Amino acid sequence: MANGTHRWVWALLPALLAAGAAAQAQQYDRYRDEGYNDGPVRCESIKGRTQQCPIDGRARLVRQVSGTQCIEGDNWGQARNGVWVTRGCRAEFVAEGRRPSHGNGNGWGNGGGWGNGGRGQVISCDSNDNRMRRCNVSIRREARLIRQTSRSACVEGRTWGWNRDGVWVNGGCRAEFEIR
Repeated sequence: MANGTHRWVWALLPALLAAGAAAQAQQYDRYRDEGYNDGPVRCESIKGRTQQCPIDGRARLVRQVSGTQCIEGDNWGQARNGVWVTRGCRAEFVAEGRRPSHGNGNGWGNGGGWGNGGRGQVISCDSNDNRMRRCNVSIRREARLIRQTSRSACVEGRTWGWNRDGVWVNGGCRAEFEIR
């Protein structure tokens, strides 16, 4: 009987793996639905080595997959034709330049890039004890995560976001944000 049970488990295993892959694919579809035409690009620093990955537009980190914090300008950044990662940063990025413009105050800004001259105001906003926190600040154009300071992932739309009245964080996300 034990031998028959093992066969049943091995017969079921491919179906379970396929279901897991489908669930992962649904996560990628969310980015396609929001205007990121090609979905996220995974770029990984293996054994601390620097890796460059092609991406069409300004790279924006949407999901950290490493235990190592991915900090823009420190162990990841914009390359000429994509994004680079180093020292253990592994993450998924989308091309910000391909994002649709929604200038209606719903938290998406009104187009324009981050390289239009001058830095915006930088604020810190921390979700302590995995609780929702709102950091009130007037936002005219947009907000962007520039440095994650938590081990918990900061994913826009899931553990952080913004509207005209400020930035919110949840689920242990702690980060610095540039406000424009």
